[in-house]
Amino acid sequence: MKDPLLNQLRKQLRETVPAPTRPATPAAPARPAEPEVDDATLFARATRGTRPIQADTPAPATAKRPDPNARLRRAAAEAEERESIPLSDAAALMYETTPESTLSYARNGVQQRVLHKLKQGQMPWQAAVDLHGCTADQAREAVLSLLQEARQANLQVVKVVHGKGLIKEQALLKTFVNGWLRQVPEVLAFVSALPRDGGTGAIYVLLKRKRPETE
Repeated sequence: MKDPLLNQLRKQLRETVPAPTRPATPAAPARPAEPEVDDATLFARATRGTRPIQADTPAPATAKRPDPNARLRRAAAEAEERESIPLSDAAALMYETTPESTLSYARNGVQQRVLHKLKQGQMPWQAAVDLHGCTADQAREAVLSLLQEARQANLQVVKVVHGKGLIKEQALLKTFVNGWLRQVPEVLAFVSALPRDGGTGAIYVLLKRKRPETE
């Protein structure tokens, strides 16, 4: 038979004995603070191991060979442009003349015997225009119309009556006609007319004729 007193002592002993404790885990050592890093170092770290992309470089331009016909085409274009430009008053005024002066002009290549026949009235004129009472603009249009009609009809000689009248002490229409006609490629020559056709108040104009078309 168990002793009740002994059982009570054993119970008190169990209650006073402390429960076993687990050994404490040692704390991890603290990491030292990292020094501050600038942006350039951070970018270098982030791009470590990468290769820069090479941009496409344009191929060197090859030098073009000069076109041997470029100058000829440019000269032809300039000649065509000159023919389409209206007669220049500024250029015409460079050939100022007086009311009684005798006009005579010939392009290179016109033979002297042809110019002599023109002066002597041996090449009769086939169409004419009278500029009396015209303004400079009206006279210019009238001369251009005469030359256009003569070109279409393939005429060789026309007459322009410019008169001798003074405008601001200048023979202005005579000066204009003297300068205008020098700008027209189809005009080969012009001379003052004989007295019967207006004398120094008119001119005979020799025009370039079209070549006959060959089949």
